[in-house]
Amino acid sequence: MSMAFPQSLMGRILVAAATATAFCAGCQYQNVSSTQLDIHQSLLNKSGLTPLHVNSLLRITCAPPELWVLLVPQENVLFSHQQWRSPDHQVGMGVAYARTPVPISAQMLVWFAKAKYSETQKVQGRLLGQWTDPLGRCWFEGENDKFHIIGYAMTRGRDAWVVYSGYRLGGKASLNEIALAAKGADSVAPTLLDP
Repeated sequence: MSMAFPQSLMGRILVAAATATAFCAGCQYQNVSSTQLDIHQSLLNKSGLTPLHVNSLLRITCAPPELWVLLVPQENVLFSHQQWRSPDHQVGMGVAYARTPVPISAQMLVWFAKAKYSETQKVQGRLLGQWTDPLGRCWFEGENDKFHIIGYAMTRGRDAWVVYSGYRLGGKASLNEIALAAKGADSVAPTLLDP
């Protein structure tokens, strides 16, 4: 299942964000706190999720849903992208990671994602909400004619992540699987690995 952030689109978003940020002198950004995310991650109810593990390609620790299909990772010079899909192919979660030339804010990453998505997709997308949580993650919720998606962007220095979960509209996605995908996405925390 291809969710709302296909591979080529994610690359264009990250390149555009990095380029624009290079020209924005004095732009402010909020890094996510690794300590706060580690605490948040340790307090999550992980029933139905795999044990926490390190994903070195994405520079994260995460606990995706048990028994979900791990799709082939997408990797290129700009970014890395991994998705997990429910057995019935109705629900998914994913993470995209990039190391940008200059630090960018999570808000800027979401803004570019919205702009690029609306200009490259043939179906009309709708932003349903956007907010920043106390951990510094910039959340968004939206849908188009095919998918409903909720996710967040987070940055730490030059590292940037987009984490999301979503489901097919008009399908038979179960509320339990939708909740499991959201819980798996919420389990994502950056690692402290050096590039």
